[in-house]
Amino acid sequence: MRSFRFKQFEVRDEYSAMKVGVDSVLLGAWIRSGDYHNILDIGCGSGLLMLMMAQRFEMANITGVEIDGGSVKDAMHNSAASSWRNRLHVLNQDFRTFRTEGKFDLILTNPPFFKSSLLPPVKSRAGARHEESLALRVLLPRARSLLADNGIFALVFPYDRERELLELAGEHELHPLRILHTRNKAGAGIKRSFVEFAKVNQNQVQVETLLIRTPDNDYSEEYRELTKDFYLKF
Repeated sequence: MRSFRFKQFEVRDEYSAMKVGVDSVLLGAWIRSGDYHNILDIGCGSGLLMLMMAQRFEMANITGVEIDGGSVKDAMHNSAASSWRNRLHVLNQDFRTFRTEGKFDLILTNPPFFKSSLLPPVKSRAGARHEESLALRVLLPRARSLLADNGIFALVFPYDRERELLELAGEHELHPLRILHTRNKAGAGIKRSFVEFAKVNQNQVQVETLLIRTPDNDYSEEYRELTKDFYLKF
C-alpha cells in the first residue's frame, strides 16, 4: 500500500488519480493564517490539503469535492484514519454541479491545468491533470460564487499561465492579494505561481519567490521553514 507519513497524519494515495506532491504541500503550508470556519477543497484528491487544513485550523470544518472515485476512496480512508475525522467531509461530486447553501471562508485547489500537452494514458490521471475536466472559465466564477465576502480563494498554477489566470480572475472580480513564485532549483526558471484571491481589491499585491532546492540538491532553508510543521524530516 502506497502511503506518506507526515508529522500528524498519514496519506494513502494508492487509488488516487494524482499522487502526493510538492505543489499541494506548498499550497497548504503557504496559505495565510485566518479565522476559518468553513473550508472547501476543490478536487481534493487523496485528501492531503484537507488534512493540512484540519491540522492548521482547529476550528474549521473542511469539505472536499472530488469527481474521481479512486481518489474519493483514498480521501475517505485518510480522513477516517485522522484525528480530525469529525471535521472532514468528502463528497464524490463534480464541482461543476456542486451546490451548497453556505459560503466558505477559505477555498483552495490544486486544479487541473495542462491543456496543450499530451494526455496521460490513464483516463483518471488525465482528468486530474488536464483542464478538460475543469477549465478556468468554469472554476473561477463557481469558486467566487461560493466564497464568503471576506473569504480567500487560493490555488497553484503554472507560472507561464499566470497572466491568463490573473486576467480571467479579474473578469470575475477576484483580486490577487499574495503571489508566491517557486523555482525547483537554483538557476532554474520560475515553475509555479501560488495565488491568493479575494473579492475586495486592496490595490496592493505581495509577491515573493521561493527556491525549493539548493545547488547541492538539498531542500532550501526557506522551504524547510515553510513546511516544517508537516514533513517528518524537517
